[in-house]
Amino acid sequence: MRRIVLAVATAVLAVPLALAGCGGSGGGSSDGTVRLAFRQFDPPTEIGGLQAVVKAWNDKHPDIQVKLETLTGPDSAQQFAREANSGSGPDVVQIANVNVKDLAKPKILKSLDEFAGKTPPETPLDQYLALDLAKFDDKTWALPWTVDTFALAYRPELLAAAGLKPPTTWDELAGAATKLSDAKAKRSGFCFTGASGPGSGQWFPINYYLWSHGQTLVTKDGDRWKVGVTQEALQSEIDWFNNLFASGATAKSMIAVESLTDPQLVDGLAKGTCAMTLMAPQTFRKAKAADPTLKTAPVPDGLKDGATHLGGRMLGINAATDHPDQAWEFLKYLNSAEAFTKIAQYPAATTVLTKMKVPAGEEGYQQQLPHAKTFGRYISGPVPVTTLTKITNAQFGAVYSGQTDSHTAAANIISQITSELESR
Repeated sequence: MRRIVLAVATAVLAVPLALAGCGGSGGGSSDGTVRLAFRQFDPPTEIGGLQAVVKAWNDKHPDIQVKLETLTGPDSAQQFAREANSGSGPDVVQIANVNVKDLAKPKILKSLDEFAGKTPPETPLDQYLALDLAKFDDKTWALPWTVDTFALAYRPELLAAAGLKPPTTWDELAGAATKLSDAKAKRSGFCFTGASGPGSGQWFPINYYLWSHGQTLVTKDGDRWKVGVTQEALQSEIDWFNNLFASGATAKSMIAVESLTDPQLVDGLAKGTCAMTLMAPQTFRKAKAADPTLKTAPVPDGLKDGATHLGGRMLGINAATDHPDQAWEFLKYLNSAEAFTKIAQYPAATTVLTKMKVPAGEEGYQQQLPHAKTFGRYISGPVPVTTLTKITNAQFGAVYSGQTDSHTAAANIISQITSELESR
């Protein structure tokens, strides 16, 4: 890679820059073989399937060989920006959804629309999930790759014994949680993270409930942004979650739990001290490894478009690559149905997602994902998502712990978000 990207990458992600590295970029060779570098950021222990995919590509394409690189840590996007700006770095790169726009602004990534027009991917571009976060200035800068969400994970024998089916509404969930809870067995009907810190996982069910009831924390009204939820709706929601603790349907010990992978959730579901909870696919698989009978279903209202969130990763092409056409062909292969027979993730390509055979018990994810929407509804606004999370979690948690009441907490959320909007 010799071409220099004429952009100021050091300003891309607004973080201090450390020493630049040149982690093995692709190129050509004397025998005419094109050599590409593909960088991903998942832990080495979780990429066995991806390694098999790269090997399968290399076996079928002796003239285009791909080297898989791994760079973990929170600064992987910044590292790529530094390298690409100097004309080096990997040809194909895995990108967190939230980083695409920042890498697209200075044209560190290559626009993919022309490639997709000439040689379309297996799934048409407009049929990819999370495509909104791949767009900037009416161009597509990355191809959504894998997606995830939180489904309702549950113990089927407990629901069957109580004469219940997986709840499809939030009122049904509250009723089922109460019926499934058992103080003598030290079992909660529904477990969720209730900690008030900015990193608390309760942020997700809070928004799921909010969106499924037609509300949102912020919304765009013409050229301006405003609060998108009424105080009455927020108070009602806070009461709904708080009543789980008050009724005993959720153990009060969960008020101190922050992480979505906390043993109280994972082991709780596996061992039966939690009858139901919300889990991402990778977390559910950890619980299921301990008890293969566990199942998933869509969360309440999870089949309603936009009622749940869509997370995931994307793939981009380095604007400095010397082999853009070959990089595009490899990128398409990573999104193919063949590749996802080996990759233990859910594809953003909807034609692949809806037809794939999912692991037993994970049907809830396959059913829910096509209806999930990204946090683009907040990311595109003026208030950082981290700020919205901090405000919301703090007030919900304050009610759970008895520090305030739901009326005051709802008013505080609206007041603080309003102040943030007015200050920007």
